[in-house]
Amino acid sequence: MNKPYMTKRHLVLEILSYVLLLACFIIAIVGMATLPDEIPTHFTMSGEIDGYGSPGTLLILPIIMLICNGMTSLIMHVMPPTMWNTPSKLKPRNAVRALQDMISMIAWMELEISVFTLFLTISIYRGKDAGSSIILFVGALTVTIIYYIVAFQKHNK
Repeated sequence: MNKPYMTKRHLVLEILSYVLLLACFIIAIVGMATLPDEIPTHFTMSGEIDGYGSPGTLLILPIIMLICNGMTSLIMHVMPPTMWNTPSKLKPRNAVRALQDMISMIAWMELEISVFTLFLTISIYRGKDAGSSIILFVGALTVTIIYYIVAFQKHNK
């Protein structure tokens, strides 16, 4: 199926996001084999440990993110663009460029989510609080979304 709106850059970003998720699974499996029976899994706003679990809990976040990235990939590769929820109605003469903006947004978000998942997995593995990093993660996602919505509107005139 020909998809002129899908570029090699999009595929590279998507593959990289899955490679990072694979690294999360490797860290979780290593953690299950090497960490003690109980590890810190949750921290208060002040950075104090308030939750413990088995090393197997390291798998929860990568599994959730794999499901999310998988659904996102299905949208990009299987669902026709006519079914996508775009910021405004696609104009036929500019549809390819505008759809490239939407695919770019999705691919970058997948990568950002994978980077954050890897960071959290490593933090939990090391028993460290990563709470303040959520602000950076949400900020990065917000900037990506705003940037590509503006680009979509600009290219869909």
